[in-house]
Amino acid sequence: MPLTEQRRPAGVPEPLTQRRLRAEAFRRLRRVRPELAAAGGESDLAALLAARARAVERPDADAVQAVAVVRHFDPAAWVRDAAAFALGLAPGTAAAWRRSFTRTVFLAGNPANLLGRYSFDRLAEDGSVGWCGPAPAGSSAGLRRLLKLFQSTAAFPVGPPGTVTVPAPTASRGAPGTHRQAPTSGPGAEPLPRGAAPPRPGPPPRAGVHRDLYVAASGVPVPEALVHLNHLVVEAALDGLITPGDRLTLRSVPSLTGATAPFAALRVDVDRTRPDRLRAFAALTEETPDD
Repeated sequence: MPLTEQRRPAGVPEPLTQRRLRAEAFRRLRRVRPELAAAGGESDLAALLAARARAVERPDADAVQAVAVVRHFDPAAWVRDAAAFALGLAPGTAAAWRRSFTRTVFLAGNPANLLGRYSFDRLAEDGSVGWCGPAPAGSSAGLRRLLKLFQSTAAFPVGPPGTVTVPAPTASRGAPGTHRQAPTSGPGAEPLPRGAAPPRPGPPPRAGVHRDLYVAASGVPVPEALVHLNHLVVEAALDGLITPGDRLTLRSVPSLTGATAPFAALRVDVDRTRPDRLRAFAALTEETPDD
């Protein structure tokens, strides 16, 4: 799908102006921490950023975070596994993570070398990433002391589009691509529930659809792009925009500025090069035809 579509009246997508980006950032804050979404935050960037800072400084008592141990970062594979991880969460855990702004800590390491000492709630099929939690920060303290943060100065790769199909969560254990990959024994292994998450309340499963997933790559190093991409994908999964069987085409573009495609979800944050402005770092479209 092209980033600029000639669609106005009746369902005309609004361009990604600063006004729209502020509205999106305010909507996310209001949904997660409504008590901090003060009047005026939607039009006043300084008020919005101050409210976000308060949310970080004063987390909920039940705040949780996920931990991802990253051996190798492949953007398309990450999209698939991040969605599957979020879709496999129990409803209460998913809600607590949503209230915690889907905070995720990314650590550099080989999950296979940690099996037996630490517990992963999901392991990617190729072993490139292992997920823990979401859980209170103390439950992953040992793992976070052992490993360093995932860091890289490389720019997010720009290349041909890649399409992945979101898998269904599975209850089986003992093989990559499933939940609960290792016993909960050893230092830092938290006694989290085993097995499949109970079915989430809500509408019945729908047929898979195709969506485009854009990432703004210009001037964005891999770790920063990973944060934005992860927030967008897991929140879209938790909100029901991404479900098992969906086909997601990842497209890296220099910038989303001025884009008018019909977006269903946006990842918005402060533009590091212009701190007085917001930037769209990632975007998920409405349902689109397959290429």
